[in-house]
Amino acid sequence: MGVRLDLYLHRARLFKSRTRATGACREGRIHLGDRPARASSEVHAGDRLRIREKGLYREILILELPGKNLSKEAARETWRDVTPEEVRRQWDLLSEAARTAPRRHKAAGRPSKRERRQLERLKGR
Repeated sequence: MGVRLDLYLHRARLFKSRTRATGACREGRIHLGDRPARASSEVHAGDRLRIREKGLYREILILELPGKNLSKEAARETWRDVTPEEVRRQWDLLSEAARTAPRRHKAAGRPSKRERRQLERLKGR
């Protein structure tokens, strides 16, 4: 007997919520085998999932179907990450680039009404 894909993704702690898992399926970011999967698809132990994140596919092998209310550690033992090493290296490079990228200052962006009036006064308008 299988379990709905969106429910499995949530219970296995691959997505924070079932709603996010359903959205990822709807957007075509989840593949079951070699085909895009629907949230209502049934998954079984031994199935392979491909999850697209940040433009790269992460491959997951389902070892067993989790029951209800598993701890985070127990839930992560129900699957194994079988992503190729080359993709993992690219993933690490993307993560490192995101950590070292310059952050946008909170005050950056569109000026407030007060700042726009000050700019207008400076420009002489």
